[in-house]
Amino acid sequence: TSMCCVKRPLSPPWDHPCIAWSGLSRKIPVLVFFAEAIVSKDGNIRSVGERYNLAFKIVRTESRLVRGLLTTHGFHEIHPNSNDFNLMWTGSHLKPYLLRSLQDFQKVNHFPRSYELTRKDRLYKNIQRMQQSHGFKNFHIVPQTFVLPSEYQEFCSSFVKDQGPWIIKPVASSRGRGIYLVSNPTQIPMDENILVSRYINNPLLIDDFKFDVRLYVLVTSYDPLTIYLYEEGLARFATVKYDCGTKSIKNQFMHLTNYSVNKKSSDYVSCDDPEVEDYGNKWSMSAMLRYLKQEGKDTTLLMSQVEDLVIKAVLSAELQIATACKMFVPHRNNCFGKIVCHTLALLMLDL
Repeated sequence: TSMCCVKRPLSPPWDHPCIAWSGLSRKIPVLVFFAEAIVSKDGNIRSVGERYNLAFKIVRTESRLVRGLLTTHGFHEIHPNSNDFNLMWTGSHLKPYLLRSLQDFQKVNHFPRSYELTRKDRLYKNIQRMQQSHGFKNFHIVPQTFVLPSEYQEFCSSFVKDQGPWIIKPVASSRGRGIYLVSNPTQIPMDENILVSRYINNPLLIDDFKFDVRLYVLVTSYDPLTIYLYEEGLARFATVKYDCGTKSIKNQFMHLTNYSVNKKSSDYVSCDDPEVEDYGNKWSMSAMLRYLKQEGKDTTLLMSQVEDLVIKAVLSAELQIATACKMFVPHRNNCFGKIVCHTLALLMLDL
C-alpha cells in the first residue's frame, strides 16, 4: 500500500525506506507501507509518521488491520469528529459537504458514487449500457441477468428457453447472505429488489470442488483512470464436491464459495501454516495458478482475461464516478478506492 499524504513538504533526498519520490521532478513524496512492520514493530518504520505528525481517523467501521498498519508507521489516531487528519478510513460513503471540505493533503478511502461498482444492480446496469454502446461481445463479462421485480416478464421469457437453474442475489449485500438457486420462477419472492442470473452449471473445478478467486483492486484516480491489481489473491473453495444434479440445488456448501458460508460446514478445512499455500479451503492465487498450469491450462491467458474483466468492470462505472468527482472533490488526489473482486475461474472455460 502506498499513498501521498504528507502535510508539509519534504526535502528529497531524505533517506527512509518508507519514503519514495514520484513525478517528473521527483518532488512528490509517496509514503510506502510495509505490512511486515505489524509483526516486526520496527522503530525506524514508526519514525516516518512521528516525524511528520501524520494522523488518521477511522469512522463507522472497525478495520483493526488498517489501524494496526497505520499505528506501526507512526500515525496517531484522532477523534472521529476532528478534521485534522491525513487519512480518513470510513465504512460508508462521505456526504458531499464533507468531500468538498477536503484539503489537498487529505485522503479518504471512497470515491463519490462508488456504489455504481459495488451494488450488484448498478454494476449490471452499467455493464449492460456498455454492451449496448460498445457491442455485446466486447462487454460480455457477466452471465445473462435480470433485475426483479421490474424485469420479471423478460426473465420469464428467458426462463421458458432455459429453465435453469438460476441464481438469486440481493442487490446490496455481501458474504453470501441471501444467495440461493432456483429452478422455477415461482420460487422467487417479488417483495424486494433482487438480481437473478443464469447459473453457470459447468464450472471449472479443482479436485471436483467449485472455487472462485478473490482479487484486490485499487483505483487511485478516475481522471485519468488509474487501476492497480495486486499480484496475489485467494482461491476460495466450496466444502462439498460439485454435482450439477437438481437434487443438490439447495446445498449452499456445494454451490457457494464464500468463506462466511463455508466456515459453518463441518467439512471446512483451515490451514494455519503461512508457508503452505495449497491446503484446505483457501489457497493462494499463485498456488491455484500453479495447479491449473500443471493440468495443462493456459494461465497466462487466464490472467489476461481476468485483467480484462477488471478493467471493463471499472470502465463501466467510470463516467458516473468521474462526474461525481468533478462535482464534489476539490483536489484530484483526495480519493482512492479499494475493490474486492470475486471472479469465478469457472468463467474462463476457453483456457
